Amino acid sequence: METTSTTHAPARPAAGQDQCRRRPADGGAVSLFLTVAFTGLVLFAGLIVDAGRVLHANAHASDLAGKAARAGAQEIDPASIREGRPRLDRPAAERAARDYLTAHDLQGAAAATGGAITVTVTWHVDYRFIAALRAGGATVTQSRTAVPTSGP
Repeated sequence: METTSTTHAPARPAAGQDQCRRRPADGGAVSLFLTVAFTGLVLFAGLIVDAGRVLHANAHASDLAGKAARAGAQEIDPASIREGRPRLDRPAAERAARDYLTAHDLQGAAAATGGAITVTVTWHVDYRFIAALRAGGATVTQSRTAVPTSGP
C-alpha cells in the first residue's frame, strides 16, 4: 500500500491585503537602549562640567592666595629697610593679606612667621549637574607663601 503525502504551501494573501506577520518581541528595545545611553551621557557630561568647575576653583584659589601673600609681603618694617635687610612687619602683613581676602569675598587665613607670610584660601564650589546624585559640592584649599625681597 502506497501512501501519498501532500504538502500544501501556505496560502498567500491576495494582492493589496495586509500581511500580518508576527515580529519578534524586541519592539521598543532600541528606544530603551537610547534612553539609558542618553541618560548616561548626560550624567557623564555633568560630571565633566562639575569637575572642570572644581579644577578652575582650585587654580583660582591658588592664584588669589598667592596675590594675597604678595600683598602681605609688601608690608616691610621701615627700620629693616634702613638696615638693608628687609623684614616683614608681621601684624601689618597679616592685616594686608586678610584685607585682600576680604576685598575679594574669600575665606582664608594669613600667618606671618619668620621672614615669610603664608595665606590659605578656602573656596566652596557647589555642584550644578551632579547635585542630584551628591548633595553639597567640593571645597578647595590652597596655600601660598611669599617673602619680602629687596630690589627688582
